[in-house]
Amino acid sequence: MRELLEPIVIFTHVVRAQGFSAAARRLGISKSKVSSQVSMLEQQMGVQLVQRTTRSLSLTEAGETLYRHGESIIREVDSAVANVQSLHHEIRGVLRVGMTQAFGSMHLMPLIPEFMSRYPNLELEISFLDHKVDVVNEGLDLLLTMSEQLPLGMVARPLMDCRFVLVASPDYLAKHGVPNNPEELVTHNCLVYKSEWYEHAVWEFKRGSEEKKIPVKGNYRVDDAPALKEVAKKGLGIVYLSTYLLEDEIREGELIPIMTEWSLNHPLALQAVYPRRQNLAPKVRAFTDFVKESLGEVPPWDRKLALIL
Repeated sequence: MRELLEPIVIFTHVVRAQGFSAAARRLGISKSKVSSQVSMLEQQMGVQLVQRTTRSLSLTEAGETLYRHGESIIREVDSAVANVQSLHHEIRGVLRVGMTQAFGSMHLMPLIPEFMSRYPNLELEISFLDHKVDVVNEGLDLLLTMSEQLPLGMVARPLMDCRFVLVASPDYLAKHGVPNNPEELVTHNCLVYKSEWYEHAVWEFKRGSEEKKIPVKGNYRVDDAPALKEVAKKGLGIVYLSTYLLEDEIREGELIPIMTEWSLNHPLALQAVYPRRQNLAPKVRAFTDFVKESLGEVPPWDRKLALIL
């Protein structure tokens, strides 16, 4: 059955790329070879693996089963190659990283040129993913996420703690007043982050040994933190956001921090998530070490905001 190994790998790349042409470009072979290899695989196995239309590709039940095994084969080969390369301390190959859109575009993309200059033999593929991610089935080596619901069976390495502040626009505060303690928030329009598995509608505060949990209400809930920031800038209400989103708005006075004597008790961290393996691929370790080193114990935006707040 060894003659099926190459077709299985090609089929797996077709699923990853969601198309024959894209897989051919990624593999550096012709589209006709990709198509013929998948067709041969179907004939040899006696099952239909993919349902083809002019615009999309979907998997049959047999195709889904084979894809999972194909991913496992590729991961094992990648791991073997990585372990051999590590003997010579070389970082090479393709590193596939998924990351959250807002944080990734704002704070990780500016770091990428330096990382690539350190490892010129490495190819980097980045996907912005804000949905609940299956690291293995999406063909990722690594996911950088702030999700509070981490994938099962994965290793999660904390890279940076997130700090939160309560902010509102000058217009909102002029119209509705500035709350001086957490209890006053019940009379304000509070903008709430809501995802498919979590709604942040209880805001937690701490001042010294005093802790408070305040159920908040508002007329706007959304599953995107930058969207909350934008409506807060327009004066819609008060919002509880991580400082990584707010450096420019606070410095320019578009959003005003309030109740700064209270710390917002919402534990959240940027974490590197990857499949549990006996030996971590050197390219994954290199990237996670680089991100942690670059952000530091106190990330750059918090160092700058400390001079303002």
